Amino acid sequence: MTQQLSDDGKWFWNGNEWAPNSTEPVRDSNTDISGTNDEETGDDRQQYIPVSRARVKEAVFQLEGIDDDIRDGLAKVSEMLEAIWHHSSHAGAENLKSLYESMDPDQIDTPDSEGKEEFLDTLTEALIDGNWEEISEGEMQDALEGEDVFAISLDVRFDEFVTMKLYKLGEVSIQDERSSFFGLKKETVTIDAFDRIIQIIEFQDESWFAERKRMKHYQGEEGKGLHIRLFKTVPKLDLETIFPNTSPMMRGVDKIKIGAPLLGGLVTVGMKFGPLLFGGETSGDTSLSVLGGILAALGTYTMKTYMSYQKTREKYQTQVSKDLYFKGQANNAAVLNMIVDLGEEQEVKEALLAYTFLLLECDKNYDEEGLDDRIEGWLLDSFGCDIDFEVDDALDKLQKMRLLSKTEDGILSVTPIDQTLTILDDYWDNIYDY
Repeated sequence: MTQQLSDDGKWFWNGNEWAPNSTEPVRDSNTDISGTNDEETGDDRQQYIPVSRARVKEAVFQLEGIDDDIRDGLAKVSEMLEAIWHHSSHAGAENLKSLYESMDPDQIDTPDSEGKEEFLDTLTEALIDGNWEEISEGEMQDALEGEDVFAISLDVRFDEFVTMKLYKLGEVSIQDERSSFFGLKKETVTIDAFDRIIQIIEFQDESWFAERKRMKHYQGEEGKGLHIRLFKTVPKLDLETIFPNTSPMMRGVDKIKIGAPLLGGLVTVGMKFGPLLFGGETSGDTSLSVLGGILAALGTYTMKTYMSYQKTREKYQTQVSKDLYFKGQANNAAVLNMIVDLGEEQEVKEALLAYTFLLLECDKNYDEEGLDDRIEGWLLDSFGCDIDFEVDDALDKLQKMRLLSKTEDGILSVTPIDQTLTILDDYWDNIYDY
């Protein structure tokens, strides 16, 4: 995929503050087919196609003008493209797992950080190739200050991380039911969410926590290593809920629910015992009895307030834990497999779409811009996905496979199905030339 920086910049947490990510690779300019640059056009739509390869194939094989022979031929072309990219992706996956092995928290031995920078550089390239983007400082700050599904904000202790990176893939809208007026009124709201989020974190060592007298937050042996987590459908303003080292900060209404009984109790005690205690007509024994009653009442109200606080805190933590149970998709080395698999699917979808429309609608004489508009329009009509299709990257794939031709005036065409299958079969046969 095309390698590029996002318009809003790339950032990472270095353990003390947010800082620019100096390891970001730059756009690859060594291509024979020039495409449009998103930084020049200002297009901030996602490039990831949030539809499975199977659904794309099912829809594209129903395009107008496809008969059984063409449909069968396109299915074979897709099968060959899938096999070729799967083989190519396998080598990348094995390299990632090899680099990550010593840092994997799931290994039998104690993980270390040897080779971390090389692994992160390689992983970053794989993520950008798969259309993942790093979460910006602004997006993280919005999440810390706002709330979406959960009526709670969480304080994340960022200084406990040696390494912290977040990547997003695609955006979706989800529905949530909200209650108001003490549950008497309900309404459905639409919430913006990240389709998938990858979190990469490494904690400070034990001595760091000991020096700061924060051992109660030390993660212990299970916190060692470089942790990688994959989550799905994470609301943008609830991004902080995926962190393991947070403290809940309650809403104002919850603070009122907890504090109101205590305040009311203090007023009641004051009105009841105040005149007796300060009236000046009571004996010493009576004063002590009144004082004991006041202290007992205050203790009772304080205990009720504390129990209410603990109950509210437990409710929030249960909500977050339950949500994360269903949103978590993979951990550590398993995430690497999913990254490669998602990237592989994206590559095939792009190549297949470009090939199919150039083949079936060759009479339209598409240039690059025309093909880009046609595929983007089809994705919007077929799946409701308004994306920035990477037409330059798709054409580059076809060109490297020797399936694409381009005239001097920019008109694009692809080889017929029979010839394409011969070329791809020859390509497959010569992957290993021993």
